Amino acid sequence: MNRTVIRSVLVLLLVSGCRAKDPATPGFEISGRDNAHVTLGSEGSTVMAVWTATGSSGADIYLASSADGGLHFGEPVRVNDVEGEASASGEQPPRVVIHGSTVHVLWVAKPGGISAIRAARSTDGGRTFAPARTVTPVGINGARGWESVAIGEDGAVHVAWLDGRASGVQPGHHHHAGGPTPRQDIFHAVLTDAPAAVETRVAANVCFCCKTAILSRGADVYVAWRHLFDGGIRDIAIARSADSGRTFTSPARVSADNWKIDACPDDGPAMAFDLQGALHIVWPTLVREGGRDGMAIFHAMSAKGELSFSSRERVDSGRNTSASHPRIAAGPDGSLAIVWDEMTDGGRQVAARRWTGRLGKIEVLATSKASSYPAVAGTSYGYVAAWTEQQEESGSRIAMVRLPR
Repeated sequence: MNRTVIRSVLVLLLVSGCRAKDPATPGFEISGRDNAHVTLGSEGSTVMAVWTATGSSGADIYLASSADGGLHFGEPVRVNDVEGEASASGEQPPRVVIHGSTVHVLWVAKPGGISAIRAARSTDGGRTFAPARTVTPVGINGARGWESVAIGEDGAVHVAWLDGRASGVQPGHHHHAGGPTPRQDIFHAVLTDAPAAVETRVAANVCFCCKTAILSRGADVYVAWRHLFDGGIRDIAIARSADSGRTFTSPARVSADNWKIDACPDDGPAMAFDLQGALHIVWPTLVREGGRDGMAIFHAMSAKGELSFSSRERVDSGRNTSASHPRIAAGPDGSLAIVWDEMTDGGRQVAARRWTGRLGKIEVLATSKASSYPAVAGTSYGYVAAWTEQQEESGSRIAMVRLPR
């Protein structure tokens, strides 16, 4: 890796053994850059945050690690060996999974102008990373990204992404109202030590640019995405593999929301297992309130091994019609935490809600500055949430808070 001197500013965060004066407002950033698109990964008391830091030389992926449930974090480490190669957005952030001392980070890049999924592995707990590999085939056209990753108990790394290789139309901007829509399919692959990943097409002709979600448990692999159903309906679908990703069921519709729109909503699902193995999913969709259309967040669950979901229940406050970007994580006590962002009179805020057999009260995590695209992870101490926070002067940073049990 090309090691440049990284001048990092860890703002109000408990790092390197230093305790913050106000633990309710931690955060970190790479100085002089826009810091955004955060994702969290966890295992036991270990928490890792990955995000994109963008400057004049392009965008890079950084990782910061905590061994005590998010109380203290070490100095950020640059993950990508090719400087400035990353390409990210709120719906396609970098992703991280942990299995003991092995850490895998995935992101989108455009080598030679062609979209690709890239991955780097650390075998020393995220202190250093080997040179990145390209997960997707080299030399194929079309848009590619919106990746998600899961790691099994055996350390197998499962990846899902949207892929436009089968499209006869080379996409430009990802919204296509009034014009032809390039085809996107959803793919799955298992990363091994072999140079090329073994791919499986999960479904064809899906919605173009909403994030995907993937979970692995034993030989079961679940992939969720926003599907393009007949009549232009864009609802959430899920498929299951019972053979470690070699084959998948046909798409099952999570909820008959019947959202018909001639453009991509740019907002996809997230999933988590509870301790009993039941599958929980959260997603945004259109609702009509007070005579106008807007966005809301919903939750549903399915019994272990099944793809039949409970009736949807609303997660967000319902006081507005602009709730977006949900994530969900499981905790060691059997609860789950759901995070999202929504518009208020004072700007965009981040909120959370626990599930303990039923939805608990809403916890507002950030209100003072424009906050969006949250992430959440469960630890042996409770939960950690993070999000992008716009700075009053310029740029953005990653804000973070611990949510105890």
